[in-house]
Amino acid sequence: MLNRSGEIKKTWFRGDRYFHTAEGWFFLTRECTQEGPFRSQNEAENELMLYIRKITNPIYRQQTA
Repeated sequence: MLNRSGEIKKTWFRGDRYFHTAEGWFFLTRECTQEGPFRSQNEAENELMLYIRKITNPIYRQQTA
């Protein structure tokens, strides 16, 4: 498996970020939060992309620091 930029060389286990319950679809974050529920896995995937954009935005980082 290729390591991401900046990661140390070791074996990383990346599980599935998406899961489904009776309430709907959710995704897990690296910050150990569970986001959802969403109506479909596709909606959860789209929301994860928005979440990643938000937390990697330098302005958001300054506001939470």
